[in-house]
Amino acid sequence: ETIARLTEDGSMELQRTLELPLLPYRLAVISADTAAGYGDFCRHLLENSYGFHFSVDLFEAAMQGASAPASISDALDAVQASPVPYDAALILRGGGSELDLACFDDYGLCYSIAHCGVPVFTAIGHDRDYHVADMVAHTFVKTPTALADVFLDCYLSEDERIASYSTRLRLAFRSRVAQMES
Repeated sequence: ETIARLTEDGSMELQRTLELPLLPYRLAVISADTAAGYGDFCRHLLENSYGFHFSVDLFEAAMQGASAPASISDALDAVQASPVPYDAALILRGGGSELDLACFDDYGLCYSIAHCGVPVFTAIGHDRDYHVADMVAHTFVKTPTALADVFLDCYLSEDERIASYSTRLRLAFRSRVAQMES
């Protein structure tokens, strides 16, 4: 029913029209502050072995139960109202029972995700879980650690691109010097 309503009102693909910056730096995380998934995400992202730096701000929300949809929607509103221009909003929630995760199929929450002006990424539940929130999000992955890898991969790709330019410039310079010497 939620999917049908979101399809009917044109909300299903809205997030995918938003562009993520080449190097997303300012990340708004929506989670519970004591959640293991939030801790795993922060450790993996912020203590990365490459030395890449990110700005991560937590917007606390209830992540299960009857109050969760409104709480997460309120957090999304706070991200958009913030004076900080966030590059992405990340909704993190580790595993749980079907009942614990049912809030991620709520129409109001999914509508808020779809209509958020910032790209929304989700990492909710286990491998077997797939929610309407995942369907309307800009990008979804299965775990908070996998979500950290998405952002690290952006920087790794750019790092590799810059390294290839450096190699090409060095070779071109050597070739030019060799021509000048002969």
